[in-house]
Amino acid sequence: MKVFRSIGTLLGVTATVALVVMSSGCEFARKVIAKDKLNQGAILYNQGRVAEAAAFFKDATDLIPDNPVAWLFYGSTLYKEFQQSGPEDRQRKGEETLNIYKKALDLAGDNCKTQDNAISYIAKINDDMGRSDEHRNWLLKRADGPCATKEIKATTYYSIGQGYWQCAYDQTTRYADKANKDPFHYRNFDYDAARPDKAKVEDCITKGLEYVEKALQVDPEYTDAMFYKGLLYREKQKMTKNEAERKKYEEEAKKINDQATALAKKKQEQQAQATPAPQG
Repeated sequence: MKVFRSIGTLLGVTATVALVVMSSGCEFARKVIAKDKLNQGAILYNQGRVAEAAAFFKDATDLIPDNPVAWLFYGSTLYKEFQQSGPEDRQRKGEETLNIYKKALDLAGDNCKTQDNAISYIAKINDDMGRSDEHRNWLLKRADGPCATKEIKATTYYSIGQGYWQCAYDQTTRYADKANKDPFHYRNFDYDAARPDKAKVEDCITKGLEYVEKALQVDPEYTDAMFYKGLLYREKQKMTKNEAERKKYEEEAKKINDQATALAKKKQEQQAQATPAPQG
């Protein structure tokens, strides 16, 4: 079962950058030099020489400080360094990288591709830093912004819904009875110390269903969102003591899973039929 679809393709550094416009004198020279810096940096980046690439990209931002592409390229190298940083450096590197992408976003104007790249990275960095609320807020800025396509909206709402499912699942797993072989058995939160966790699970289930429904409103055939809708009903089953209610949630989860499985199979068959047969 495929349960993840990317919220978007983050910036890929390429070796060709068209920055030079008709100009004159020093401004033209700066743009020519900046283009060369970005091209050289891109070559180094694609060779895995990130620190060297960062120096070229930084020079480019000094030469053309109002160009968002230069900041995106520079940010891509800092993000690599952030990913590889140890605990003592991680916070500082994360903040530094966020600031670079926010600078690119400020300069993006109405360029949707640049906006989307910057916001995608900002959301991802916040997620990497464990800031779930900020991660979610930036995802919503992406989904609700003027540049959001149907696919961006659907994948973003799905990603948020999946995150809320993870929140619920983590808590119900903590309260699982290891002796019970039913993975969806009732979780006992019925004592004072557990009540805050119970409230958290219930909130995450409610919000998870809200966002997977929003994804399905945009794309009714979004099978990954359908699968997670079923999984969220399984979380409701875990939180329910009444056997009749538990049965209802179980049947709903199975029905949704069966529908998603059938739709996924249909799509695979359609894709196979659309693929040209190899020529002998």
